[in-house]
Amino acid sequence: MRPTFQFIIILFVVLLQVACNEPEIIEKYDPFKGMSKKERVDAMEDAMRRAGKKEQIQIEGYLKRHQIPAIKTSTGVHYYIYQEGEGETLNDGEVVVLDYVVSKINGDTLYTTQEKLDEFRIANADKESGLHEALTLLKSGSKAIIVIPSYRAHGISGDTDKIPPLTTVVYNISVK
Repeated sequence: MRPTFQFIIILFVVLLQVACNEPEIIEKYDPFKGMSKKERVDAMEDAMRRAGKKEQIQIEGYLKRHQIPAIKTSTGVHYYIYQEGEGETLNDGEVVVLDYVVSKINGDTLYTTQEKLDEFRIANADKESGLHEALTLLKSGSKAIIVIPSYRAHGISGDTDKIPPLTTVVYNISVK
């Protein structure tokens, strides 16, 4: 387990125990024991900053290993358009039809549209915010690789199905 993930799990256990009103368990496992509220907030912010830096290093390593000359947006989403589409770039509110494979950064496949294409409205669907952002950089007919950091994908909760908490997702996508 990554140290940051362990920290989040410990925090979750502590919060669960608070909800269950078990003070002796809280005393024993509270990683924030003896800290003021400000110190606790600072510790959490520091842990999230470290996790973000580590994730960025992993993304850069992935792009380098696979020789993907991706562009990084201001929010941390990386994209590489390997087949330029035609017409205008896609806009929020447009309905888009996609063919894709979604994988973890280690290559494990999570989802695929192999049997049925995915259709939804940009910025108005229950999809990763990083995906919505990247789609507005593409045109109809584009093919791209999109790397979405966990904080722009499913964050600390995952998707409660196949995507674990704090997972960087990689889309190999084709806009129809």
